[in-house]
Amino acid sequence: TTDDPTITNITASPAIEATKTATVLDNNGDSNTGAGDTIVYTITVQNTGGTTLSNITLNDELTDGNGTSLSLTAGPLFVSNSASSAQGSLAVNEIGTYTATYTISSSVENTSSVNNRVTVTASSPGQSNNVTDVSDDGDDNDDNTEDDQTVVAIDAVPVLEVTKTASVTDNGDGYTGPGDVINYVITVENKGNVTLSSLTVIDSLTDGNGDSLVMSNGPYFSGSDQGSAEGSLVAGETATYQAYYIITSTAAATGDISNIATATASSPGNSNDVFDQSDDGDDTDGNLVDDPTITSMNPVPSIEVTKLVNVIDNNSNSLNDTNDTVVYTITVNNTGNLLLTNVALTDVFTDGNGNVLSLDAGPTFVSATSSSNAQSLQIGGSSTFTATYTIVQNVAYTGLISNQVSVTANTSGGINVSDLSDDGDDNDGNTEDDPTTIQTSPAAKIEVTKTASVIDTNSNGKND
Repeated sequence: TTDDPTITNITASPAIEATKTATVLDNNGDSNTGAGDTIVYTITVQNTGGTTLSNITLNDELTDGNGTSLSLTAGPLFVSNSASSAQGSLAVNEIGTYTATYTISSSVENTSSVNNRVTVTASSPGQSNNVTDVSDDGDDNDDNTEDDQTVVAIDAVPVLEVTKTASVTDNGDGYTGPGDVINYVITVENKGNVTLSSLTVIDSLTDGNGDSLVMSNGPYFSGSDQGSAEGSLVAGETATYQAYYIITSTAAATGDISNIATATASSPGNSNDVFDQSDDGDDTDGNLVDDPTITSMNPVPSIEVTKLVNVIDNNSNSLNDTNDTVVYTITVNNTGNLLLTNVALTDVFTDGNGNVLSLDAGPTFVSATSSSNAQSLQIGGSSTFTATYTIVQNVAYTGLISNQVSVTANTSGGINVSDLSDDGDDNDGNTEDDPTTIQTSPAAKIEVTKTASVIDTNSNGKND
């Protein structure tokens, strides 16, 4: 009843506070936070109450920017307690430290952020799981001073990749050349992590000399693998375009047809800031990026000339002799797959002694097929020429008239072709490039006749 202290009973209030901070390891060294980088989380759990806490557990919630649940790569893992309490217990004011990691995937990169919070639960003396807290991000300058999730923003990386491949539909001649169709497939992939808009594809088509060509059709949009409308691509989406070109003779003669497609698009808040030139899709050619799609021609220029002969028997003696007229018909064929121009004929005309003769007329152009003419031969086209010669007596005496014509031409690409005429008779044992000849008979003639009679000198009735 005397001198006893005045005592105020204090109720111990259990409390806990969790904080979660994040740092990013730039694993790929691109100075951007994105796919392949690792987020390292540090979780601190402090006993801010007045009693020891036990049975401390952490429940981690990780989501992408779309709210889809993710799984930590590792953790949360216990690191230490500041007052050396055992794992799962915290003395008053003691801080426990935990760590966790998450490596950003390419699909998550496209959602713009990784969001994380941890819920800590503990038990005060005589209680079970009665103390809890949701983590704060440790940044009170963001206008949220408690229980706000730890957000790692993924850097916007707008990237386009264009690939253009080509295949050839042959017209049946077995060569890549005039009349064949080059079919182009252009793929435009959004390899970044933001949606792209205002996508356009511009095509540049040139021949082997660098001269511009015009697509026969396209490029035209044929669809996308995630269903976006033309001109728009979400992250990871690929749009496909198609085009074709029908090879002309002029273009084929240059040896190559080269094609480049350039795609341009806009990232959010920008205009036409993303672009790429096409690659040919073949990384075995030593060029891994932005190399043109080249279709090589198989130019096969070829020409063939045939010279036929007919003799007009002006003196009606059934002989090829003086005053008869020799008529030659020359046919020149374009047997290759390129247009031939500058067609020129050179005639070599000799008698049986090798003396050079001169034609009376020609070679003279007569007609042509397939829109060809005397100096130009379309593919598969032919032209016809004639020439004449009247046999003179001294030539007839030589017994032979031989004639062969040579023809030359070139392509618009500068390829030269030539041929020597054949006589058109493959039954003579010579199937190509043999001169056209006729046998001649001289007009002057001599005939010797010798008769005999016997005088029977000895009158015996015998030739003795």
